[in-house]
Amino acid sequence: MNRTEYKNKHRKEHYDSILFVFPKGEKDRIKQAASELKMSVNEYLYALVCDDLASGKSKLWEKLNPEFTEEQQKLLDKWQVAQKYRDMIQRMHVDTINGMNKHYTIELKKGYINDVTGSRIIQCDKTAELRRIIVKSHKR
Repeated sequence: MNRTEYKNKHRKEHYDSILFVFPKGEKDRIKQAASELKMSVNEYLYALVCDDLASGKSKLWEKLNPEFTEEQQKLLDKWQVAQKYRDMIQRMHVDTINGMNKHYTIELKKGYINDVTGSRIIQCDKTAELRRIIVKSHKR
């Protein structure tokens, strides 16, 4: 058995592999990020995955499926937003001036759309208007 055959056999016995495919240009960005950390691309990607697994909860999952804080839950209760619409919400924000709510913004998760706004963003000035508009939200 020559050296190459030995290395291939050892790799096959001791390692799993996953093929990553990226859009053109992304490979250079990943190499640059790894280089700045003085890591190989493999070490960098493995460290990212291990960090995600070690935390017990994927950072990507949290980004795509944020849990509302208790305060946000109370706001949604106050606004009387039904649970089936809460599951569609990515983010929400209320602008207040002098302690008064002045503007409500809700961003729906990717894959959802609101027929009134024609987008994932719902903006309005009153909770009644928010309730009227959010019911026109659905999966694309």
